[in-house]
Amino acid sequence: MENNINIDKKTDELIAELTLEEKIKLCSGASMWTTEEIKRLNIPAIVMSDGPHGLRYVVEINEFGATSNKKTTCFPTASALASSWNKDLLYRVGKTLAEEAKSLGVNIILGPGVNIKRSPLGGRNFEYFSEDPILTADLASSFVKGVQDQGVGTSLKHYVCNNQEYKRFSVNVKVAERVLREIYLLAFERVIKETAPWTVMAAYNRVNGSPATQSDYLLNQILRDEWGYQGLVISDWGAIHDRVAALKSGLDLEMPGPSRVNKDKIQRQLDKNELKEEILNKSVKQILKTVFKSSKEKITVDYDEHDKIAQSAAEESVVLLKNENDLLPVDFNNLNSITVIGEMAVNPRYQGNGSSKVTPYILSDGLSEIEKSIPPAVELYYASGYNNDQNLESQIDEALNKAAKSDYVIIFAGIPEKFESEGFDRKNIDLPESQNKLIKAVSEVNKNIIVVLNNGSAVNISAWIDKVPAVLEGWLPGQAGAKAIVNVIKGKVNPSGKLAETFPLSLAHNPSYLNFPGVNEEVNYAEGLYIGYRYYEKKKIEPQFPFGHGLSYTKFEYTNLSLDKEVWVEDEIEVKFELKNVGELAGKEIVQLYVSQNTPYYDRPRKELKKFKKVSLKSGESKELRFNLSYRDFAYFNPELKDWVVEEDEYKIIIASSSKDIRLNASIKINSKDIAHILNTDDPVLDWLADPLGKRVLTEVLSTEQIDYLENEENIYITERPLYRLDFLSDEMVNEQEIEKIILNYSMLRGDYYSN
Repeated sequence: MENNINIDKKTDELIAELTLEEKIKLCSGASMWTTEEIKRLNIPAIVMSDGPHGLRYVVEINEFGATSNKKTTCFPTASALASSWNKDLLYRVGKTLAEEAKSLGVNIILGPGVNIKRSPLGGRNFEYFSEDPILTADLASSFVKGVQDQGVGTSLKHYVCNNQEYKRFSVNVKVAERVLREIYLLAFERVIKETAPWTVMAAYNRVNGSPATQSDYLLNQILRDEWGYQGLVISDWGAIHDRVAALKSGLDLEMPGPSRVNKDKIQRQLDKNELKEEILNKSVKQILKTVFKSSKEKITVDYDEHDKIAQSAAEESVVLLKNENDLLPVDFNNLNSITVIGEMAVNPRYQGNGSSKVTPYILSDGLSEIEKSIPPAVELYYASGYNNDQNLESQIDEALNKAAKSDYVIIFAGIPEKFESEGFDRKNIDLPESQNKLIKAVSEVNKNIIVVLNNGSAVNISAWIDKVPAVLEGWLPGQAGAKAIVNVIKGKVNPSGKLAETFPLSLAHNPSYLNFPGVNEEVNYAEGLYIGYRYYEKKKIEPQFPFGHGLSYTKFEYTNLSLDKEVWVEDEIEVKFELKNVGELAGKEIVQLYVSQNTPYYDRPRKELKKFKKVSLKSGESKELRFNLSYRDFAYFNPELKDWVVEEDEYKIIIASSSKDIRLNASIKINSKDIAHILNTDDPVLDWLADPLGKRVLTEVLSTEQIDYLENEENIYITERPLYRLDFLSDEMVNEQEIEKIILNYSMLRGDYYSN
């Protein structure tokens, strides 16, 4: 891979040699997966492939549009990998995918997806990491680094607010700027600034009226100018509304291609001088830079070794939701019989459906892996119990007969593929009634039941959770998922995953319930900042399982929290505490750091995740852990000032095992020169008194007697009114000239305040 200086020089020289027709040609794809090559100048094509959790390398497309793909490694989907909370693991998965890309001549992997899980109904939620932008960003950054360190590019997608499948090609998302910045853009911002992904993929949908592919605000003003992004912006496949408008707005490459119609449109606009060639040259330069960054090295890969990495990834991602009376792990050497139930035990649900669907190199299933794990003397029974979303009485009867005579029952359940896929959203968050009926029936004949779930997003299991002692969330765990799940069941692996999304008790509890998927081609993000755990905590709604929840076969103790300062102004704060494994087994704990502001001017969530770390500890071992917090960890996006702001206030640092399981906390006072709101005469006098700068001006202009008068609670009827009414309401206790002086001094002082 060439360095940036050489690439810039080379691209500038080539742009000077390219004809106008060749430049236009480069800005559209040549096929479904490649860009145009210019043989005259030895400019090769860029080869792309879907690949958030495995390469979907298309070998052939038949007359009906179905694809034949090369066999590659299928890793756990993003929703599973997110539950690992393991940045090193995400790097390793990215590195492994890049190796397979290089072996197949692929230059860019179309992933990761960093869209936020606004609703559990989102059809592509399995492709996305979390409801939280910080967790999403940090895991995605590790994945991008893992890929790009090998000389293969990534495509950060889908920019932005592509949070549903319903009318995804045309829906207009109405979202407030603060919400856009703090929730939906934040993951993109962090990944772009930390890793410089080679490409960013603009989404199908509209955002506040403008198509994402031709939004000057999103593509030029924010992405390029504010964040400093210098990579290639491509369209989602077929997402262009107006090619020339998109080009002017910073959309460099249209995919797929070829697109003769749009090439002609660009040519006509250039001929009319309504499109400047300099704009075209900018996009051509980005395309050429990407061409020359791409590794041309072809390597061979060890798919058996990659299967082991996929298994390790799945093992880290399994979440132990419930383990009553320590039913798990199961000692397979100390039982007489075991029954496995469920169609998914033999036909596993291991990945999502749609553009990310991989043809796996190898595939494990639960029944076979259990059979390999038990001694020959143990009786193993199997019953289907259901067929996808239905069951016959005979299937339930068979399952009950076998379960009744077994020491343990393992039921594999989950969401069938036909209910969870790209292209449509889920209708509910329930398991099929056939599975609920089966699990409840089995619980009546055997109390040692373990339910294994395979699904891409949150599910409601309230129908039977009180009847079942142990539940494992296996997600869509990839080709080696069954091996991983069985290793957790038998205790070879101590579960260490935690939920990256809240599991609600009811779909109606979900914050977007009344505004999903929208009406009349429009969806209103009316819940604002309150997505996932932010909402459940604000509304004091008890979820089925909270964000960050996950049990272990061991226990951890948190102690000795300390901050390196009590008052913070500008430099970093160091947070220290000790974590100890006080159980009998080695294990991994995911520690979570949240920040809470005491009295914000603008409404803020009760707490927000800012840092996390996965820590491995032997039994009895302890470690001192450290986190550094800086300005943005305390900031929010101020809608009035159009900037990130840290208010002067008291903040709480919270150390937790989940969003609800708080272990330690400490307070810190922050002295900040930022202001939350520029006061004016329309603001109530109470706001002037509450604002540090406003109060300072009042005390400078007014006498002690006047201030005492305003602060007297008996005069609340005056101070809750606007400042401009103060002279009239106070019987001229404060006159008009004093009010004018207050405003003048405030304006002057605010300028001095910022210049110091």
